Amino acid sequence: MPGPDRKRGILTTDDRDYLTGRKNLQSSSERNARNRIRNRVRNGLYDFDYLSNDLDEKDVAQLATTDGVADEEVFTAAEDVIAFLFRLCAQVPDQPGYSVEDRFRELVQNGIEKGLTEDQELLDLKLDLRCGLPRKRRLELLEKIDKGRRLSMAELREALENDYFDDSFQFKAVDENGLPKDVDPKDVLSHDDYGGFR
Repeated sequence: MPGPDRKRGILTTDDRDYLTGRKNLQSSSERNARNRIRNRVRNGLYDFDYLSNDLDEKDVAQLATTDGVADEEVFTAAEDVIAFLFRLCAQVPDQPGYSVEDRFRELVQNGIEKGLTEDQELLDLKLDLRCGLPRKRRLELLEKIDKGRRLSMAELREALENDYFDDSFQFKAVDENGLPKDVDPKDVLSHDDYGGFR
């Protein structure tokens, strides 16, 4: 990707230097810089309406290719656009029945539909997006499942929602009483078995 000293885009060279820590600002200057950056980003996002609707196809083609070959730097930068849009969606609190993933999926689908030409039609979009635990916590949860350790309700929900239990899950062998081996019989009793919880 082109370096931080390139010509101004949404951000100036000074903005990039500030964001990457190459430039330190005093407290009041920092507040002003952050506000200026937010305003530029907001206005830059609004400008995409013009880019997606009014920029000539030949200009878009020249952005996408160099000498007839895909400009990989541009497409890497486009991935960063998607990454920023996902971060943007993640800042909006979940609503009942409408998660960050739902918002992002809707954003992608609506964006694709806006970008279609008159002779194109979006027939199907399968964006099976599920964001789970960070890698380290996910591996810890998978280890707990593999070793048959007790899961909290939140861990069980996480495991079920992200298909951590599948056909390859190894269940423990049972002993002569029909109970899983190496499991304390008290752990499989319900509250009714103890009496007094009626």
